[in-house]
Amino acid sequence: MDNISESIYENICRARNEREELPPEYSLPPEETPEPGKSRFADGALDGIALYHMRAPEQDAELLKQAVDAAATDLEQAHSLVSRWVVDGHMISAMNKILQYVMERRQQLPPSKIYRLALECALQGTHREEVKFGLVLLVLFDTDTNEPLKNALRILALSDEFTLYVLQIASNWTRSSQEILRIAKGARGWGRIHAVAALEPETQEIADWLFAEGWDNHILSAYSALECCQKADLRKRLENDMTERDFSRACELLNALLLEGPMPGISQVEDRAGLLNAFVDCAAGKGVSPQRQETLKQVSDYAASHELPEIAQRIRFLL
Repeated sequence: MDNISESIYENICRARNEREELPPEYSLPPEETPEPGKSRFADGALDGIALYHMRAPEQDAELLKQAVDAAATDLEQAHSLVSRWVVDGHMISAMNKILQYVMERRQQLPPSKIYRLALECALQGTHREEVKFGLVLLVLFDTDTNEPLKNALRILALSDEFTLYVLQIASNWTRSSQEILRIAKGARGWGRIHAVAALEPETQEIADWLFAEGWDNHILSAYSALECCQKADLRKRLENDMTERDFSRACELLNALLLEGPMPGISQVEDRAGLLNAFVDCAAGKGVSPQRQETLKQVSDYAASHELPEIAQRIRFLL
């Protein structure tokens, strides 16, 4: 581990603003000098693409296994092995192997040494895969009563690169749904997508946030549109009295739901005709606006091409 370089955790701490958020332009420091003209992945993008589009392949974790074994007697050697692995390693493809390995050897491995290795990697690591390794190990420990550590993990979760890994830890905390909601609000890219997938609408506050903002991310709303439609019960909201502001959000969510391609959307809704009819009913009672008209046109186009002629005909009377 490079003790001279600023740790990733320290970098994120320094970048936070007074609202405990990362500024929109923030990204993790590059781990190598960028080549001129070469595009760079957004924070969290490689893991997100692997999970949603490529199914991350299993990766060799032998060096990480050796690091876990070495931690029992020589933490410096353990860190050296981790540093060798992260040069080409990707935690998203190795975390299941390393978790299984530690669980199988839990009788031989001293918990205090593994815990220390996890903390040092997560909070002092200078390479993002090193930080992820530490976070994966922390899943195995009870961190619920360690408030200083929980605060540190909340800070790491602000970066879309680490949100997914902190979510796995936070899911074991007391009031985990509220913790996940907090994490979801703080992340805006791939991290928010992962958090929405993990979030269950156990309270009205959570359901309302999923409806109004859960799908609103910097990557593509379609990644979370179906989750938010189902968990926030979009149809029921449309069937009840809806304010103009809520109707505006409903239009945006429905637009994302219709944008199928990267992720399933409207096609996976159990009663899509019922949902779209509920939208048309609601739209009929709202003022004419460019957003309302645009969403009506999109719904009409979808209905016409998916054997829902009654809906398309109803919309013609509103346009």
